[in-house]
Amino acid sequence: MKALILLGGLGSRLRPLTVDRPKPLLPILNRPFIAYQIDLLKKFGVREVVLGLGHKAAAFRRQLGTGKQWGVKFIYSLEKEPLGTGGAIRHALDHLNGPAFILNGDVLSDFDLKALAETHRKAKADATLALVAVDNPAAYGLVESDAAGLIRRFLEKPPATETAEVHEKARVNAGCYLFEPRVVERIPVGRAVSIEREIFPALLEEGFRVAGFFHRGYWSDIGTLKTYWRTHADLQEMGLWPPGLRSRGGMHLGRGAVVGAGVRVLGTAVVGEGVRLGARVTLAGRVTIGAGARIEEDARLSDCVVLEGARIGARTQVERSLLGSKVVIGSDCRIGPDQVLADGARLPSHSQVLPGLTER
Repeated sequence: MKALILLGGLGSRLRPLTVDRPKPLLPILNRPFIAYQIDLLKKFGVREVVLGLGHKAAAFRRQLGTGKQWGVKFIYSLEKEPLGTGGAIRHALDHLNGPAFILNGDVLSDFDLKALAETHRKAKADATLALVAVDNPAAYGLVESDAAGLIRRFLEKPPATETAEVHEKARVNAGCYLFEPRVVERIPVGRAVSIEREIFPALLEEGFRVAGFFHRGYWSDIGTLKTYWRTHADLQEMGLWPPGLRSRGGMHLGRGAVVGAGVRVLGTAVVGEGVRLGARVTLAGRVTIGAGARIEEDARLSDCVVLEGARIGARTQVERSLLGSKVVIGSDCRIGPDQVLADGARLPSHSQVLPGLTER
């Protein structure tokens, strides 16, 4: 069976980190986000992956290539203009050649695709959707299913009052599907189509069998800065370290990383290739530092994500923040909490970035 990953989104809610690179190529624990989705598909035997591209398509081709290095074959499906989630699926029809898994390009999860496929088979479904329970269901479209597991109603971001009424029996769309070809063929051609708002309700109205598969494992939508930051911490808390790292006193170190004298780790940290940690640096909570970064002596990083090539000066403190690639911060600065510095941002020594202010 093949799979399609929808990668055409603009990633606007992740700006400024997505100004120069598409969301699915942003790193999570120093691996491109899409690598986790490829790992999931490979685990369940998928070896041909269709990549539905639009925005910044060339960046995907440069970084991902043919798929050989990932152990799969990539097939590129390029939109000439934005087609939405449904239109992108329809555009890829000729590449799928049968039932296919479909993943949204911003969802990280440990979906059991074998169990999802079994649910699909037993329900004799035309389409099966993975569903999850979340703390804030009003932010998503709710999905109601019956005792047999067939979906009966979609509620696209309902008001809070209606959410309260259906919360006990409703789940949200988790962004993972199994579609029969007849469902993909049902999607209109040549225009933008929302699979969530237009096609799913239409399938129910037209008598298609749409099943729900309740996923009880981990699930994260990295579509916002907050959830992107949180996902780094989640994976560390679960001990899901990237391959090829060496462990040392709470740190998980990439090749060539240099740790100065007196470095303290008060939690866990993923430290990328070639990183240099100066003397007496403190890493507190859950910290991720990208390849080639330099953290000078006596700096303190708490619950933050630092992308590749960043420079952080001596005695600078960074708390619960996201720092883009090649950020340069002078000495004796204070950043955070809850700040985002765009790629290449520069701050002179003794600067402060207070809550509510974001450097662009």
